[in-house]
Amino acid sequence: MQDAPPLIIGSGIAGLWTAWRLAAEGRAARLVTKEALADSASAWAQGGIAVALGPGDNPLQHAADTLAAGDGLSDPAAVRVLTNEGPDRVRELLAMGAVFDRAPDGRLRYGLEAAHTRPRIIHAGGDRTGAALIALLTRIVANDPLVEILEHTEAKALLVDDGRVTGALLVQRNRPTFAMRASAVVLATGGVGQLYAVTTNPKVATADGWAMADRAGAELRDLEFLQFHPTALKLQGVNPAPLISEAVRGAGAYLVDTTGRRFAFDYDARGELAPRDILARAVAAADANGGAWLDARAVSDFREQFPGISQMLASHGLDPARDLLPVAPALHYAMGGVRTDLDGHSSLPGLWAVGECASTGVHGANRLASNSLLEGLVFADRVARSLPPPAVVDLPTAAAPGERVRDVTPTPASEAIRARMRAIMTADVGVQRSEVSLLRAEEALAELTRELSPDDWRTANQLLVATLITRAARSRRESRGGHRRVDYPPKARQSKVV
Repeated sequence: MQDAPPLIIGSGIAGLWTAWRLAAEGRAARLVTKEALADSASAWAQGGIAVALGPGDNPLQHAADTLAAGDGLSDPAAVRVLTNEGPDRVRELLAMGAVFDRAPDGRLRYGLEAAHTRPRIIHAGGDRTGAALIALLTRIVANDPLVEILEHTEAKALLVDDGRVTGALLVQRNRPTFAMRASAVVLATGGVGQLYAVTTNPKVATADGWAMADRAGAELRDLEFLQFHPTALKLQGVNPAPLISEAVRGAGAYLVDTTGRRFAFDYDARGELAPRDILARAVAAADANGGAWLDARAVSDFREQFPGISQMLASHGLDPARDLLPVAPALHYAMGGVRTDLDGHSSLPGLWAVGECASTGVHGANRLASNSLLEGLVFADRVARSLPPPAVVDLPTAAAPGERVRDVTPTPASEAIRARMRAIMTADVGVQRSEVSLLRAEEALAELTRELSPDDWRTANQLLVATLITRAARSRRESRGGHRRVDYPPKARQSKVV
């Protein structure tokens, strides 16, 4: 008999903060990560953290902006939690040693991003906020004896006994699959970007959490609401696509078409600072008609403000002080996911979800820029505080029955199936969809599923989630937020009262 602490699957900001909070309260945790501890989409975040701490700002206004961006589908209670508790989480980060950019007077510097009515985005190292925060939390968690870390470990499936999640099947290189029991399982697995041909997400963003939750019987919702970032650098054959942060437009860069004309105002009176879903469609239309470019030549001190982006552009032979930057939309963020309450409980006992893989209700149909890191912090804190104490179980790392064969390396055939899946999702379940395109995608995904080897569980999970997204998009017969149906014209943008 042995204590089985909570098992956290994923090491982005949500997973790391959950582990840290547990350890800070004297509780043990196990943290599983597919690659190294610092490999996550959170580490790639450029835009910063949206938080109502600046002069003239307040959580009520932040909530109003969040609700407006969510196009009528955000949960006001979840938004209140996000915006009211966010300032305390940022203060804790500062107390832990996080270094955010400062104005000349020593106060936090606040940037403006799309759909925010006030400058409220704080950054670390200009455009390296995610990397700085993940480095800080990784260092703290890795040195805490209460946190056991399993790197290069994949979660294959959830263990469910009598309707309750009791652990997970784990896969490590060159060893049999094994079962790890837990008092609770927290999914912090990130996004779904690798289901698409072009994404800003890292290679590890393969929808694992959604697939495991669905197979175990947990409720998923709002899967059709996918955010395409409007300004990914357009480079032939490069995926993940390098991102040019929202903050660059907030600093004064603007979009032009092949004639050099600013086109964003054709779609929204806010121009380049319109919500991402609107700009993504505008950029996609310009790209289809010859191309779209971001003109950042008038942004002062570009290299000082955006050192990471400057370095990335230089690696591709581009200079923002001289060159127009070719851009196109790329799959960026999933607003839906595993449905949770305000403490991260899923519909399945024993299972929690947090971060991008969860659907807290905050984002609605479209995420407000730079709310994602804040959501990870706020709701991870609530998850950690709501988790049950360790359970006493038998054989917490017992070999799984029927799972003693070593893991199978993906074959060229399975890689080809994934490539076809990504092409289908991009063409037919992308920035714009229709009944015809979605039906075509559903049939094509079903054919790929029939072709797949039964041993290839990774590709099977990706095809499952791709199919779930497609079905959700077919079921929602309207255009709203990140879900645009060309056969259903959009209505006026909606919001809810805080």
